[in-house]
Parts: sequence; C-alpha cells; structure tokens
Amino acid sequence: MNEIRIATRRSALAKAQARRVADLVSEEHPQMSIRFVEVVTEGDRDVTSDITTLTEIGAFVTSVQQAVIDGRADIAVHSLKDLPVSGGHQNLVLAAFPERVAPFDVLVGRSLDEMPPGSTVGTGSPRRSAQLATIRPDVKAVGIRGNVDSRVRRVAEGEVDGAVLSEAGLDRLGLSDWIVQRFTVDEMVPAPGQGALAVEARAGSEAAEIAATLDDHALRMLLTSERELLAQTQAGCRSALGAMASWSGDQIRMDLFVQDEKGPRKATVEAGDVEGIVSAGRQELGL
Repeated sequence: MNEIRIATRRSALAKAQARRVADLVSEEHPQMSIRFVEVVTEGDRDVTSDITTLTEIGAFVTSVQQAVIDGRADIAVHSLKDLPVSGGHQNLVLAAFPERVAPFDVLVGRSLDEMPPGSTVGTGSPRRSAQLATIRPDVKAVGIRGNVDSRVRRVAEGEVDGAVLSEAGLDRLGLSDWIVQRFTVDEMVPAPGQGALAVEARAGSEAAEIAATLDDHALRMLLTSERELLAQTQAGCRSALGAMASWSGDQIRMDLFVQDEKGPRKATVEAGDVEGIVSAGRQELGL
C-alpha cells in the first residue's frame, strides 16, 4: 500500500484534524502518499436540528464512514465525541485514538466575571447549559449552531455575549486567542471523548493495520472508559452527561457530571480498569 485516502468532513476543523492524522501517518510511514476525500454529512446540511440529536444519530460521521465502506477512502477521521457509542457499522473498526488535546470547555467573547446579569451565552449542548447554570444562574444559555469559526464570528458580531466551545477545536484552528476563560473540570466537566481524534478503517484491511500504528494505548483505555459509561447509561439520550478520565498513577480517575430528572450531580471516582471505573461512576451518579 503506497497511498492512503483519508475521508473527512469539509469543515475547517475536520480538515485540520485530518491533516493532523496525515502528519502522524507520514511520521510513521514516510513512504506513504496521502490523499483527502472530502464528504458532506447530514449534520453539515441540517443547521436547525438540536446538536445532541444529530450526534446521537451519527449525522456528523455516517457519510464519512460510508466513504470508507464503499471504497472511496481507506480511513475516516472523526472528532471522537461526534461518534455514537452504539449502532456502528460492523465492517469498520476503531483502529486508532492517536491523540487528545486540551479537552476542556472555554468561553469566547466575555468572561463570566465581565458579564452583567441577563447576558446570553451561546451553546447547543445540554451538558454545557446545565453546568453554566450552576456557575451563573443569572446568565441565559441560548442555542447556537454552526462550525467553530462561524460560532466565533457570531460572538464577534454581537449576536451573543459569549459562547462555550471546546478548547481543542479552537487550538486546532489557530483561534485560541479568542479564549477569555478556561473552565476547570470542577467548574465544567467535558463531554466523553472531547478533544480526542478517532480513526476508523475497514476491519482486516491493510489501512487498519497502518492506522493502528498511530494508536495511543494508554489514551485508548481512558477514552474507552468514558464511552463505555455513556453506552451503559444511555445518558446522552435523556440527560446531560460529562465524563473525563485521566491517569492517577496506575489508577483511572474519572470526573463526572450528570443532570437528569433527579437534578444535577457531580462525582469523582477511581479504579484500576475500565469495568471498575464505569461501575463506580454509575454507582456514584445513581445511573
């Protein structure tokens, strides 16, 4: 195999992520030529539906996956948090979790300390809205859709006073100068998989073997923990769930947030493996 074709959405962020994976492939396999296959997804076409619903049905990834399934591309690159935890295609494997950068949530526009009561903060995420309400209940979360760069532009144009975005996305687009406040995990627990890249390939293919050389095994265990909690609880369908795993020595530490019909809850748990951390997280959150 002397060429690898990378399927990606056409958004600026998606293409930046695909280029990052291409760079990693080139580092590991310098003889490999690389070609990008750009795909328009249902999530790109639908600019009105709720972002959570679109993510749950795979609206941002299905068309990219199909390019690999039907042979137009060899691998697909996704933002991991866009990838549903259930209903994946049986012919595809998650070949690599190559990296995770700055998984935290940030504000662009005005910081919360600068916002007067009644200010508006754009976010399409129930998780972000719920945690924002615990920090500044006098600030109004309003729905905002669009790519990262368009959401930043809407803040700049004064449509909202600020917007909560992923630090990773802003960094990858060279827009980190717009950040006015970084939320700590104590303030706002990120979404499962936030900041991480995922690479899919056809099961048993040479491309899957090549992609597997990019995999970060220690990171895979953390991300698997977050996604398994989401899968077991199905919390994404009925509540606002935050989960971020990290290593604490040889133990997995997971910071958690959920808001559902029982109200908002936070917890921090530790365990030595994926099964243990997911079980502890469910017990602490009552899920």
